[in-house]
Amino acid sequence: MAQPAWQQAVLARGDLYRVGGAVRDEFLGLEPRESDFLVRGLPPGELEAILRRHGKFSRVGKSFGVYKFTPTGAPTVDIVYPRREWSTGPGHREFDVQWDWRLSIADDLRRRDFTINAMARDARDDALIDPLGGVRDLEARVLRMIFPEAFREDPLRILRGVRFAARFDLTVDPDTRAAMAGAAPLLDRLSAERVQEELTRLLTEAQVVSGAFAQLHAMGALRVILPELDRCAGVEQNAFHPDDVFVHSLKSCDAASRDDLLVRWAALMHDVGKVDTRREVNDAHGQRVVFYGHEAASAEGTRAALERLRYPNAFVARCEKLVAQHMFGYASEWKDATVRRFIRRVGEDLLEPLFRLREADCRSRGLVEEVAAVDELRGRVETERASARAFTAADLAIDGEDVMRACGIGPGPLVGRVLEGLLDAVIETPSLNEARELERMAKAIVASARDGEV
Repeated sequence: MAQPAWQQAVLARGDLYRVGGAVRDEFLGLEPRESDFLVRGLPPGELEAILRRHGKFSRVGKSFGVYKFTPTGAPTVDIVYPRREWSTGPGHREFDVQWDWRLSIADDLRRRDFTINAMARDARDDALIDPLGGVRDLEARVLRMIFPEAFREDPLRILRGVRFAARFDLTVDPDTRAAMAGAAPLLDRLSAERVQEELTRLLTEAQVVSGAFAQLHAMGALRVILPELDRCAGVEQNAFHPDDVFVHSLKSCDAASRDDLLVRWAALMHDVGKVDTRREVNDAHGQRVVFYGHEAASAEGTRAALERLRYPNAFVARCEKLVAQHMFGYASEWKDATVRRFIRRVGEDLLEPLFRLREADCRSRGLVEEVAAVDELRGRVETERASARAFTAADLAIDGEDVMRACGIGPGPLVGRVLEGLLDAVIETPSLNEARELERMAKAIVASARDGEV
């Protein structure tokens, strides 16, 4: 394959390397997600003149020596200069950075986080540069730090490390794990946005995340970033659950698809309220453990955690509602009207996520019959939705303006109460959703209200 013109121009005056994740993914047999290049031996002015001739570029922070370059007719790539850096604190920007176009590629690779990310390919002849044994560690399926202070310099590397281990099925080297644990308390100094990004990537890049969260718990890191989940460890359940709350939560998360961040978070957090609602009772059913109301407590914990991590408000609200609704009970004997009330209570936009959450919860315990019951309910819901039923006031054949006109009333709470009453009736008997009939019913509701009956 012919080398792009911009690369040829750079190599005529300096050195160019592919670095980082693209090289790692090559040895893992994965399609590279990123194209990062390192250039050395070429002063910034000369590099910028070359980039200008072959596309468009922007400089991303002069102190970091990073360029976003879009070659003509090709995707954007990152181009960086080799650099050394020294931490001045645990924050993302608390570094003294020294980039220098004369530094060697080896100098740059030694300041990275893990050996598997410290490899490069020479763009001139595709020769591998691997001074720290990244290929060896990939072959051995080991995640190894480059230097012991890496995690104190930037505690986010703890989360990056467990993410890499989960995504690529690696074992964390014992010394690396010890260094992570030693730096875990420093995670509380990171911005919420950085932690959020890493947790999102963990949940969406790795299908099996239970090992990652278990390691974060063992290191003492989880109690810093997600105490609501961490405190579930060791909380025993009842005969319906073979695992403690923590292990069950992790298994449920594994059972949810990594393609659905909302459901993965809901599966991870759906039982965190059991810590505070666990009770031992002795009643007609014998002595047993119960968790009455845990879904509401879990929803509160979910909201607190996601708000702290600065997830968007809409995402937080949806996840909170999913967790609050996850204990719904279904039986084949449900009437069609009961199915319609279920749709109304959950909301059409959350039906499928709720089904996926319940399925993940059931699969974590091997409950095949309950998974089949969810599928049966899903089918009945689709039948009702396909029949163009009314599930919200907006689906009624009349609206608030119609109610006010027909009943001779002005705007106010009574209009909403009338619409709710009409919706209740239509959900029970869909054939009532006809304008003339609804107006008749609305008048009756208003008359009752005036008589003090509503």
